[in-house]
Amino acid sequence: MPKDKTATNRRIIECMKNEFLTHGYDKASLNRISAEVGITTAGLYKHFSGKEDMFYYLVKDTLDALKAMQADGSENMSGDITSFDPFGEEWSSAMTDFIFSNYDGVKLLVCCSAGSVFEDFEEELIESETSSNKQYAEILRKSGRNVRQLTEMEWHILSTEYIHLVFEIVRHDLTREEAVRHMEFVKTLLYPGWKEIFGL
Repeated sequence: MPKDKTATNRRIIECMKNEFLTHGYDKASLNRISAEVGITTAGLYKHFSGKEDMFYYLVKDTLDALKAMQADGSENMSGDITSFDPFGEEWSSAMTDFIFSNYDGVKLLVCCSAGSVFEDFEEELIESETSSNKQYAEILRKSGRNVRQLTEMEWHILSTEYIHLVFEIVRHDLTREEAVRHMEFVKTLLYPGWKEIFGL
């Protein structure tokens, strides 16, 4: 992690972010970063211990924000099920807000993390989404809803299609206006089938 807040350190952070966004983690070069900053590679190590440390610094706030959003979702789901609506406007807006509040971090995790410890970020998020969907289905089933029985592959597909489509926002560098339209299309495409599966 960075050891100071000097102008040099701020310049390093700016340059390393551009390097990872341009070349991805695997092909990112400490030599290019140090040259862009105007210091030696050895000087770079006075601020960060290496590429992994740099990348983590850039995505940590995004990961923390994601965990907080997931925790809120779990808390809401465990409360009054009649007032919990994952298909409402609030949830699609929350995802759009999350992406645009953490745009560079999301872009790095989704598009630039190959070769890093975060290269399975999207797949791990799909697994988490699958777990949440199963939990929601069980809550609905216990409340009397006629929830369809799905295979493990079908649960995986259900989560994969949603997560992949949401992250098209950063894969294609959509503007916020384009992202809002995109999410409306995703809802039109997926929500009717999801509601039928969940017995809603």
